[in-house]
Amino acid sequence: MLEQLLPTLLCIKGASILDDSLSVWLNQNGHVLKKPYRNDFNGRICYIGDSVLYENFDELHAIRKERNAYADDPGVKSSWDELEVDIKSIEACLVAFGLVVKTKNLEYFAERSAVQESDDSKIAFTRRFSYGVKEDGKLALEIAWNQNTLNE
Repeated sequence: MLEQLLPTLLCIKGASILDDSLSVWLNQNGHVLKKPYRNDFNGRICYIGDSVLYENFDELHAIRKERNAYADDPGVKSSWDELEVDIKSIEACLVAFGLVVKTKNLEYFAERSAVQESDDSKIAFTRRFSYGVKEDGKLALEIAWNQNTLNE
């Protein structure tokens, strides 16, 4: 059941975060919504689109309409794929307005080298282990050690 409800709940929460963020940004930047714009999610998106403050305002309307559909009809559900699309759209908007920075692409890795012979007469073989994080493809953190097999 949670698998079915969670994407929908996260879409609703994401839309709320977007709505609150747009309200904050408009207020901080001296934009006042006057007729015909209402001080609600739809009015903010319409104002942003009409004022050419953000190019992809149609994506924001789609998110708003999805949120309304989820709230109005308990039978309407989101999927993980729809949530991913919405999150990307929300993030792109918030980045464009300077409210957040782009999420870094973090990759976790773990590696083990092949066994190699050692030049040290006390060590028969050595192997290197490492794990860590790459940020946008570049090494950000690495923990590494060598495992030595001693000669008997």
